[in-house]
Amino acid sequence: MGIVLSMLVAVTSVLPAQLPPIVVTITQPNPALSTIEAVRHIEFDLDITTFTRQRSSLRRQYPTLDWTTDGCSAPIVGSEGKSFNFRSACDRHDFGYRNFKNLGLFDTSTRTLIDEQLHRDMNTSCDSQRRTFKVRCIAWSEIFYTMVRAAGGP
Repeated sequence: MGIVLSMLVAVTSVLPAQLPPIVVTITQPNPALSTIEAVRHIEFDLDITTFTRQRSSLRRQYPTLDWTTDGCSAPIVGSEGKSFNFRSACDRHDFGYRNFKNLGLFDTSTRTLIDEQLHRDMNTSCDSQRRTFKVRCIAWSEIFYTMVRAAGGP
């Protein structure tokens, strides 16, 4: 028993006395935001990972906003392929288009900003891919972005 006790004392003496606290940061829009500020915040301030993770809570927090989406409206390829998954990026793109239109704030410059956000979001989704798939993913991102920009004005 003495050996076991000695080993326990030895093991516990090298363990930290107190583990550092785990800090979880959740980025949520301020409930006092106006509808316009909330749409801008959700579309442009949140990173795509946060948008995806918090989408349901944001829907509950802002139920009057238009959260409908048809994903990526790309014929044949859709929202996902072997080397890419742009579903979240397209969901946020739809959110931006629908809500800025509903607010009467959709014009050429707003459309450009929303399309550029889509491009950043798609490229962010490519970052987690293996090298060979990442190259393909970025190529798909360029194709999607080019097609969205070519689709026309507001």
